[in-house]
Order: sequence, then structure tokens, then C-alpha cells
Amino acid sequence: MRVLTKLTIALAAVLGLAFTAVGVASQPQAGAQAAAPTITIKDFQYNPADLAVKVGQKITVTNNDTTPHTVTARDGSFNADVPPNGTATLTVAKAGSFPYYCTYHANEHNPATIKAS
Repeated sequence: MRVLTKLTIALAAVLGLAFTAVGVASQPQAGAQAAAPTITIKDFQYNPADLAVKVGQKITVTNNDTTPHTVTARDGSFNADVPPNGTATLTVAKAGSFPYYCTYHANEHNPATIKAS
């Protein structure tokens, strides 16, 4: 075999291994946590209006309005009071679908639900 052919084969093998290593490194690790779920309040709107979470997972609520808001489950199972231009966190303790609202502005926000599994 010619030297140039051997070098080409060796280079192809090294590049193949390098691309394989990059592909493996970019895969999420088993047990790695995804970014924490977030609810954003702006102009009296909850975004996203429907949020899927795991039971006990921390949810960050960011209020981008200049007035306080809450994220309060209709069944009373959770309540987060969120100051103007501030943040709060909450968790859902059991599986289910939990419509929520703002206790300060009960009829001014869009309908919203957290679904915990």
C-alpha cells in the first residue's frame, strides 16, 4: 500500500472517531435535568398558558409587570405571590391538572393550567 493511501485511511479513521465523540458528547446525559420550567407574566398574561412539569419540580415565575400577581391553584394546592418586576418559585406536590389564576386580578388574566405528572 502506498504511503499516501495509508495516510488517507488513517485520517478518515481519526475524523470518524472525532465526529463520533462529538455526537456522544452532545447527547444529554442520563439523569441530567432539563432547564427548570418557567412561567412569565407580562401585560396580565401567563406564558405559557399550559405548562407540563414533574411532581415536585421547581417552577420559576417571573413577573414583568409593575403590579403584583399570583399563581394560585383553583383547588388551593399552591400559591406563589410574585412582586412587581420580581420572581417567585413554586412546586406542585401531586399529579394532576391544576388551573390557576391571580388572586389580585381574578378576571384579567388568560386561562392557565399546570399539568403535573
